[in-house]
Amino acid sequence: MYQDKITTRLIFGMENGLLQQDAIARTAEALEQLTRKARSLGADGDVLAFGTSAMRDAQNSLSLIERCRPFLPDIRILTGDEEADLAYAGAAPAGRRGVIDIGGGSTELMGGENGVRLFARSLNLGAVRLYEAMPGCSDPSNLRQAARSLLQGAREGVAPFLPLPWTGVGGTVTSLAALDLGLSLYDPLRVQDHPLAADFVFGSLETLCAMSPEERAIIPAIGPQRSDIIPCGAAILSAFFELFEVDGLLVSDRDSLMGYLKKYAFPPDACG
Repeated sequence: MYQDKITTRLIFGMENGLLQQDAIARTAEALEQLTRKARSLGADGDVLAFGTSAMRDAQNSLSLIERCRPFLPDIRILTGDEEADLAYAGAAPAGRRGVIDIGGGSTELMGGENGVRLFARSLNLGAVRLYEAMPGCSDPSNLRQAARSLLQGAREGVAPFLPLPWTGVGGTVTSLAALDLGLSLYDPLRVQDHPLAADFVFGSLETLCAMSPEERAIIPAIGPQRSDIIPCGAAILSAFFELFEVDGLLVSDRDSLMGYLKKYAFPPDACG
């Protein structure tokens, strides 16, 4: 299966509930580029697309949808619960397990047993949101405390299901796994099921905060696209480890995108 990714940071700079026009433009351009690539590889049916935190929070999401309509007639905006369901389905953890999905605009916490979800919480806490809330902050303790305060309510709601082993998905988690593995080129097969220790994440948060964005940008596992926000993502994961008293998790490269494909492109009843 061919995979590609273009990071556009749609939520970056959102003000008064409005997406910035340049963010809409670069996201539409990326979607058109990916649609062309899918067609060139032989995709002749519907191209599926969905939006998450930024699009469900923005008042002008329709502007992006209309801009893409000539080449992408249907963009579905997921609710927080739907996003959690799809991330859980994408990671497809066996047995009884929780899943944390750290994105740019939101973080989802969900858990279940043998593919059946038992709980889900969606929080307006993501690497980009935290970065914009605390611009220029390089103090790991302050970043971690800010994330912890937002995670506290979710911890209380999830408490009846704890303790759980956890799987982590999303760009923050996979980037930290690639950093831990010392990858010079991202390899989803090596990242998949990599055990990411809390101690490594705590140490990485301290190290990353002590570096400039330019210094972080030359690290292959991070690159220029995540160099400014990776400390915020690491702070969220660190706060999660502390608050949920977890000493590590397994990393999954399969997230809500895989869950969406399972549900809408290859639903179980399609094979019956």
